Parts: sequence; structure tokens; C-alpha cells
Amino acid sequence: MVQIMVKYSWGGTMTLQESFENIKDERIERCKKHNLVDILMLVFVGVLCGYKSIEQIQFYATLSEQTLKKYLKLENGIPSSDTILRVLARIDAKQLEKVFIEYAREVFGKHIAENEVLAIDGKPIRRSEYAPTGEDKRAHKAAHVVSAWAHSLGVCFGQVKTEEKSNEITAIPELLDLLDLKGMIITIDAMGCQKKIVEKIAEKEAEYVISLKGNQQSIHRDVKEFFEHPCDDAYCQCYHIQRGEYTIEIGHGRIEKRTCYLCGNIDWLSEKDEWKNLNGVGMLVCERTVKKTGKKSVEQRYFLTSLTDVHKAAFAMRAHWGIENNLHWVLDAILDEDYCLVRKDNAAANLSVLRKIVLNILKQVDFSDIISTKKMPLLHKQHLCNKREDCLDRVLLSL
Repeated sequence: MVQIMVKYSWGGTMTLQESFENIKDERIERCKKHNLVDILMLVFVGVLCGYKSIEQIQFYATLSEQTLKKYLKLENGIPSSDTILRVLARIDAKQLEKVFIEYAREVFGKHIAENEVLAIDGKPIRRSEYAPTGEDKRAHKAAHVVSAWAHSLGVCFGQVKTEEKSNEITAIPELLDLLDLKGMIITIDAMGCQKKIVEKIAEKEAEYVISLKGNQQSIHRDVKEFFEHPCDDAYCQCYHIQRGEYTIEIGHGRIEKRTCYLCGNIDWLSEKDEWKNLNGVGMLVCERTVKKTGKKSVEQRYFLTSLTDVHKAAFAMRAHWGIENNLHWVLDAILDEDYCLVRKDNAAANLSVLRKIVLNILKQVDFSDIISTKKMPLLHKQHLCNKREDCLDRVLLSL
């Protein structure tokens, strides 16, 4: 058996088995036929190779048992799909989340760019809700996780599952507590526009750009009314308003012109002292034009920020949507998260962590010497890991 060590060209290392060994095994000792780490690694390798359900992963492992024994003990063969599901359901989600965050910090933490934009956003795992069964008389909502996505690195730095009777407002500070945020720019949508969350970001020595909507009724009204005044030269000079203009081709024959305003003189704002490190309020005006028809639409968005530079604020607002396009969409479209029927107890959230570990690794692995292409889709990388043992070795042994 070879120990699985993921190594990257920049020198970071992370042993997945050793990380998984820190997870407490909740099973009764006499009932442990299969090693916990082996079970987690089987799921990890199965997702890496493109299999989407536990049944598919188990069948792949059964067919590939001799190959998998290069990396895993598998002293009692391949566990059944029911065993794999029971283990995923019983693992404490917070323990696996902590392992994931520590893994991401060790492998990617040294390579974070200055002023890295870290987007925080939540996502439900849609098919993980289930009706009352047996002795459990409660209907369970879909599992909901809050994730942190580093824009320039293109990796997920962690996730926290929200409690069933709670929401993102309580989960976001928990996630922030677990992350090393110093020097980053944290972006959060309006759900996270809370004074305690802003205070937590300031404690972690990070900057923030947070969307502002009607859930913060008073300050939203004041900021909206402020920007309803024409931003002419005199008004901009009086209130230290910076302006930045950007034109972006957003695909499907659409052009988006973005105009960002950042007001640095906020003495007029009654709540300015209630938001930690608040240095400005802003408005982003997005004007979209369909080139073929000439049809236009305009949208205004408002935000609070600790930044003092309009270009940094505009970039952060734009970068925030990377978590939707490059994480949430990929989880659903490539890794089939929203269509997976794994739902018992902690199983959905734990499987989501394993998918994100796979996603981080696939985004970094380079197969360009095998197939010459400028940018290889993640799906193709999964196929290579599945069909070619040398590619699987590259990911698991010697990157």
C-alpha cells in the first residue's frame, strides 16, 4: 500500500489519510469491519474519477479493488454501499469540515495573493431533504452549507453546515472563526450584512465589501437616498466620491457597462459608528446591452465597505460572483450535487466536503503533457483519472 500524498508544483504537501485519521469513528468497535479512512478515501477516489452516486462509487471500487489496494489497506475488501452511507451519515460534520479547512490552509494558504477576494455564500443541497421515517417523526429540511471561495486561486477554503433550525447568519461567523483571513477582502451578499459579522471580519484583520439591501432597512434607505442625488463634480468633491467605469463582455452577445461609486465622506450617515471599520458606502450601476437587439437593462446595487479605493471595491463586487459560477455551478453541473439522493443525517454535508476537496485538486492538476490543450475541462480530468492509471497516480502520488 502506498500512502496518498498530494503534492503540488509550488511545494505544498497534504496527506489525506493522516488528516482523515483525526476524525472520530463513532461506530461500535466490534462492528468495525472496514477502516474509516479507507471508506472516506474510496468515496474521494470515486468522485475524483467521475462517479456521482454511492452505488456507482461502490461498484467502481469493486471492479478496481486491485488498483485501489496500491493506495488503501482494504483488509476486508470493498465495503457495501449501505456501509459507506452509514459511515457518511454518522461522521460528525464539524470534524470533517475542520479537516477540510486545515487541509486547504496547509496546501494553499502560502499562495494567497495580496488582497485576495474571499467570497462567502450559502447553498442548499436540494435533494437532501427527507420525510419522517420510522422512529424519526420529523421532516428534515435540505442540508444547507456556507462556503468560502478564493477568487484568484480558484479553490474552496472551507465550508460549515448550518444547523437545521438556523440560517447563514449564524453559520458565517462560525466559518470566519475557522479561517485565516488576514489581508483578505471578504465579500458577502445581503444575507450576511450584519454588524456582528462585520465586527468578526475586522477582528480577523481583513477588509470587507458587503451587499446592502432591505434587510438593513434604515441604512439601506439612507444610502439609496444619498445616491439618488446626481453625482456631479461638486457633489463628488464634497463627499469624496470616487468613480470607476468598466466595460465587460459577459457572453451570449451581451455587453455590461459597470459604473462604481464609492463615497468616503460618510459623516452624514447616522449608523456609521455602528459598523466596525466602515470607511465607505457605494453604489454599483450595471447597464447591460444585448448587441443583437439593442435592448438595455439597468440595475443598481449598494454596498458597505472598509476599503477606500473604488477600483478594489468594484473588483471585489465582480469577483464575488465567482463562487456562484466556479463553485456552486460546478458542484451541480459537473459533480451532480443537487441531484444526489444522499440525505441521511450528516451524509449530504460530508459528501459535499469530499466533493470540494476533489474540486480543489482537479483545478490544480496538470495533464497538458498527456493531452495538449490550453484549458482542460474538469470533466475531462475526471475521465483521465478513471481511464488511465498513470493519471490517477499523478493526482494521488506525485504532483
